[in-house]
Amino acid sequence: MTTVPDAPEAVLEALAGCASPYLVGVRHHSPVLAAAVPALLDAADPDALFVELPWEAGPWLDWLAHPATEAPVALVFGFPGGAGHAFYPFADFSPELAALRWARDRGVPVHAVDLPVAVPVPEERAQGSPADPELSRALLRAAGVEDDEELWDRLVEARSYGAEPERVRRAALALGWAHRAADPGGPGPRDRAREAWMRRRIAEVGAARPAAVVGAYH
Repeated sequence: MTTVPDAPEAVLEALAGCASPYLVGVRHHSPVLAAAVPALLDAADPDALFVELPWEAGPWLDWLAHPATEAPVALVFGFPGGAGHAFYPFADFSPELAALRWARDRGVPVHAVDLPVAVPVPEERAQGSPADPELSRALLRAAGVEDDEELWDRLVEARSYGAEPERVRRAALALGWAHRAADPGGPGPRDRAREAWMRRRIAEVGAARPAAVVGAYH
């Protein structure tokens, strides 16, 4: 979503200090981030909120945030030509749902900022081109875990429980950048297309104080 330098400390400062938009990097089900999001958005005071959901979700955002809507709930969108579907589940511990509820309570306009489901996009990358195994193994070894899900739980969820919201945000942004750095060729074609679309949509809205709740990888 933004251009950052290479040194890890400088990367984190650049990501955390970004204001165009203010970034809240998330995992789609994260209790500590869901708890932190309202305070983070209060502090940022955005005049527009962008959430990583496909363009087609736009008409449904008010319903997701409606007081009568009880989680768990999900949006399902079909791919063109009947080629499967995209499934977006939400729980009370979903940061995106926390953000939508925050925006509803404060009258802040919300935009579904991700690429439309209906737009065909190439596959992520050729099969057999995994993330950098040395960096990935180093991250897992340092945390004493065996997979990326457990890595997030160990470095973000467990260490951030009860922490200040800004510390939670920085932990998520740091791990998101680490995963991105582990990709030898950078983001694949699909992620590049999605990020270009998100940047364009945020620019088109032209908010003075935009905030974006997106996957920490982006």
